[in-house]
Amino acid sequence: MALGDVGEAGLIKILSKDTIVTPAGVKIGIGDDAAALYVGEGKLLLAAVDMLLEGEHFLPLIPPAALGHKALAVNLSDIAAMGGVARHALVALGIPPAEDVEDITAIYAGMKELAREYGVNIVGGDTVSSPRGRVVSVTVLGEVEPENLLLRSTAQVGDVIVVTGHLGKSRAGLALMEREKVPGLAAEHFRQAVKDHYYPQPRLREIRTLLKAGAIRAVNDISDGLARDLGEILADSGLGAELYPEDIPRSESTRAVAQALGDDSLAYALYGGEDFELLLTADPGKVQALLRCGQEEGIPLTIIGEVKAAAAGVSLCWRDGRRENLLPGGWDHFQRGEGK
Repeated sequence: MALGDVGEAGLIKILSKDTIVTPAGVKIGIGDDAAALYVGEGKLLLAAVDMLLEGEHFLPLIPPAALGHKALAVNLSDIAAMGGVARHALVALGIPPAEDVEDITAIYAGMKELAREYGVNIVGGDTVSSPRGRVVSVTVLGEVEPENLLLRSTAQVGDVIVVTGHLGKSRAGLALMEREKVPGLAAEHFRQAVKDHYYPQPRLREIRTLLKAGAIRAVNDISDGLARDLGEILADSGLGAELYPEDIPRSESTRAVAQALGDDSLAYALYGGEDFELLLTADPGKVQALLRCGQEEGIPLTIIGEVKAAAAGVSLCWRDGRRENLLPGGWDHFQRGEGK
């Protein structure tokens, strides 16, 4: 059986069998954004790891500091999606022997700047020779109170689907990275889109603030595209959904890039990935409290749909009454979708 036959989700399902040998210490193992482990003192340990490969997850032209920033941001976003606080990080680097030392220190500088912003210690790691290109693997350890632990599997029928920030912005930046100039695109939109791709911002502070509203039921971070990441919530919760495509928030720069390149900004949002915004389902009776919390704290929140029974499938519902099934897509490491 080839990897392409099972895909990333299928491979994870296969590998996750028989991995827990002392279950008393494990709240959540493989299958969510981070593991949740019992460590005493009324909190759960969160652990998340991601590996980035040159040519697979980033292009050679990425600035070293941006590579360091993104490698850490990916993991911090996973901790945010679990409702947690990030504490420590370990960094493993695979480095070509001819790599310039200044570039290596710049990778770390990008990580250190983001780590300082969120109070995260870099406490260890490893370096190895990697003749075929750079490899960056980051493990982040965090913590969360059991009552604040957020999962993908806890959505309910009738929940309101909400996202933070704007979607599709990283995909817009990726579309520009190998271009020095795009006719008809303002310079400020070019710069903003590339910045959004290089320097995504994890929503650690935002999720801790939004928890206070008591409205959130299920969460995923948008790393692989809205379609795929919503699909993970729905699959784990055994439910369906309808999305309101006109309401999916896209920034002015994202729309401008898509227009200049003859692309669809909605496709960027649905399938692009690497925005690292948060995708929430919220109790419909408390969603107004959630929106007020976001407004008071300066956290942009947008309602983009509703959770339905599984039989409803997943559909796009347009304001003019049109309905269509949401096509699958997004990033899969072994089944290539649209996006990255």
